[in-house]
Amino acid sequence: MKIRNLEINNGVPTVCIPLTDTVQEEMVEHAGHVTQETDIIEWRIDLCTGLKDLGQALSDLRGAASDTPLLATLRTEMEGGGFRGSSSEYRDIIMQCASSSCVDLVDVEYRALPDLKAFLKAIKDNGVRSVVSHHDFSETPDEKEMYSILEEMADTGADIVKLAVMPRTVHDVLSLLSVTYRFHALHPDKPLVTMSMGPLGVSSRVCGGTFGSCITFGCDGKASAPGQLDYRKLKEMIRILDEAGKR
Repeated sequence: MKIRNLEINNGVPTVCIPLTDTVQEEMVEHAGHVTQETDIIEWRIDLCTGLKDLGQALSDLRGAASDTPLLATLRTEMEGGGFRGSSSEYRDIIMQCASSSCVDLVDVEYRALPDLKAFLKAIKDNGVRSVVSHHDFSETPDEKEMYSILEEMADTGADIVKLAVMPRTVHDVLSLLSVTYRFHALHPDKPLVTMSMGPLGVSSRVCGGTFGSCITFGCDGKASAPGQLDYRKLKEMIRILDEAGKR
C-alpha cells in the first residue's frame, strides 16, 4: 500500500510518532520538528485538551507535516484514550478529519459505531484510508479470539487493521505474535498492525515486522500507550534487524 510517497506492508515496519501535546499550537510545532524524522505522524486529538479549532488545527498540521502522511486518531476512554463524548460526536469529529483534505488516514475503533461499514465507505469516498482498531488494556485474549477480531475488522472494509493487547505473561506476547504471523500469512495484502503493550510487550514493537506487523509506534516525549520506545532507539533497532536479515 502506498500513502503519499510511503510504501507500507513491504516487510519493514514503518515508524509512526504520536503527537500527544495538550496545546494546539505546541502540537503543530511538534509536528514540524519530527516530520523529517518519522514515516507517519499520528495526531492524538483526544489528548489535545487545549484544542481551539479542529479545522484550523488540521490545516496547520498539514502544513507543518509537509508531505509526511498524517493519521488522525480520536481514542475513546473505553479504549484507553481521553475522549468521553457520544458516538455521534465521535462520528462527527472523525468525519471532519476525513473530509478536511488534510489527513491521509483516520483511526476508527472497531466497536465505536454500529454502522461501521457504511461509515468506512464514506471515509473512503473522501480519499482517506481507514485504520480499524481494537485495544484491550486489561488482558491478552486467547489466540482464537484475537484472530477472530482481526478477521472481523478486515471484513468491515478497513484498509488497515490494528490490534493492541496487554500481556500478563511472556506467553501472551508469543500468542499475539503467533496470531500476527498467521493472519499475515493468510492475508498478505491486508496491512496489519499489532502490538503487545506495556514493558512486557516491548519486544513486539521492535520485532513485529518479522511476523507481519507493518507499522510500529515510537514516542517523542510523552508516550501515547504503555511500552512505547523513544522513536530514535526504535528506528535504530529496526534498522539493525533489517540489515541482519539481509545478510
